[in-house]
Amino acid sequence: MMNDTLLETIQTLQHRTEHLEKEIVALRQALTDVAEVLATPQAVVARYIIDGESYDVTQADVDAIRANLIKPRPETALHELVVAKKMAQRLRELPPAEREARFWATVEDSRAKSALDGTMIETEEEAAIDD
Repeated sequence: MMNDTLLETIQTLQHRTEHLEKEIVALRQALTDVAEVLATPQAVVARYIIDGESYDVTQADVDAIRANLIKPRPETALHELVVAKKMAQRLRELPPAEREARFWATVEDSRAKSALDGTMIETEEEAAIDD
């Protein structure tokens, strides 16, 4: 009797060992697959050139933006959000003096364009000069 129980225990342990060995092989393969994905650079799905600077959009960038949205948005809108985020990041990396210079250049550019198309809003001081 005891030999039968012992034999059954050994067979059960062998069966469990075979199952675990198969699971180890599957886990190693999954680990290899993940390592390959991480080692492979993300494919660029879109590239934007803005003011002479290149911004690459990867599918991972788009997926990260999509995960933070409440409503679905078109793919092009997601690309633009990625680019806006990357532009903001680059601006944060600039020295404060250069950020300020870019800000004032943008303000002056906007003022010049609005003056040309007639949509400029004058301050009280500027309006008093015109009178």
